[in-house]
Amino acid sequence: LEAGAIPAGDVEDPERTVPRASLAGTITVAFVYIASTYAVMRLVPAEVLVDSVLPYADAAAGMGSWGPYLIAFGAVIATAGALNGVIFVVGQMPMALALDGLAPRLFRQRNGKGAPQLALWLGASLGSLLLLMNYSKSLIEAFTFLAVMSTLSVLVPLLVSAAAEFRYSWRSARGWSAIAALAGLYSLFAILGSGVSSIGWGLLLFALGLPIYFALDRRTG
Repeated sequence: LEAGAIPAGDVEDPERTVPRASLAGTITVAFVYIASTYAVMRLVPAEVLVDSVLPYADAAAGMGSWGPYLIAFGAVIATAGALNGVIFVVGQMPMALALDGLAPRLFRQRNGKGAPQLALWLGASLGSLLLLMNYSKSLIEAFTFLAVMSTLSVLVPLLVSAAAEFRYSWRSARGWSAIAALAGLYSLFAILGSGVSSIGWGLLLFALGLPIYFALDRRTG
């Protein structure tokens, strides 16, 4: 959902393309998640599912001994595809911040094809590092912490965006303001659901970024 708008500056006809892509992607993912979850719940007995650590593999076991391997192969393809897309999208974020004067100017650099080369290298390196962390039992807790922080860092801008849309649409489009209110409530619910510890760490990390923001703002101002 949030990734569709990040590369808007390099998309042809973004006013039409980005909203359509975001809506189509959200609907497609929602359908896949709901359908796959329903299938697992129908195929795996409840008493087995409650203690299962590999529910999709357990569901595929009914296809034969090769079923779980097929699910694992599909998961590898899906993970590689998602990582590829995330790397390209993440490269746009530091560049956008640099163009707004909120990140070092080095991230403005583009190669001959117009791609933000330094930001792409940084995103690819950090993403690969996180994947390697997940393969070590001693680092799984650190990986989980970073995953929660990443989710929280997405939810906060979504909450702010929903509040801004609600204020903008309140007088002219009550329908959109209602949708914005629901989106904001959901974002707030998800933030609170992450736990007190995660929220505390999130506030601390946001606070650590404030000196950098004010330093860059003063320099560019």
